[in-house]
Amino acid sequence: MMNELPESVVMVPIDRIEILNSRDRNEKVFSEIVDNIRDIGLKKPITVTPRDGDDGKPKYLLVCGEGRLNAFSLLGEDHIPALVVNVSDEDALIMSLAENIARRGYRPLEILSDIEALRKRGHDADDITAKTGLSAKYVKDIVFLLDQGEVTWSSFLVQPS
Repeated sequence: MMNELPESVVMVPIDRIEILNSRDRNEKVFSEIVDNIRDIGLKKPITVTPRDGDDGKPKYLLVCGEGRLNAFSLLGEDHIPALVVNVSDEDALIMSLAENIARRGYRPLEILSDIEALRKRGHDADDITAKTGLSAKYVKDIVFLLDQGEVTWSSFLVQPS
């Protein structure tokens, strides 16, 4: 594994970034992201964590910023400004889930999915509350429903008729 690195913003090759926690994107929202980046540039860098690539060159796991990364790629860019943080795979996933939960305009089904993913990785309600900034009551209510089998992400998927 790579040596400890201080956090810094650098230009990272897009083709060296692996998406850790991919999300479906609302086309209208994604189109707005692309238009904003085209018109005014990138206001906030993505966040990545470095790893050793199989070819001896560094690769990166995407922690936060999939929409921005996809927009940059669509606009024909081959590098993107990225905040490089040195975290474990587990911490990268938790940061990614927490970013999705904390994002303004999240959809309830997304938050349910992310809380369920954190629970499956062994995190309890208090830990999820601390990592996401959600209210303790809200998280505990969701965890209770998940533990009781009352609600699951898959229960919201449309079933073929």
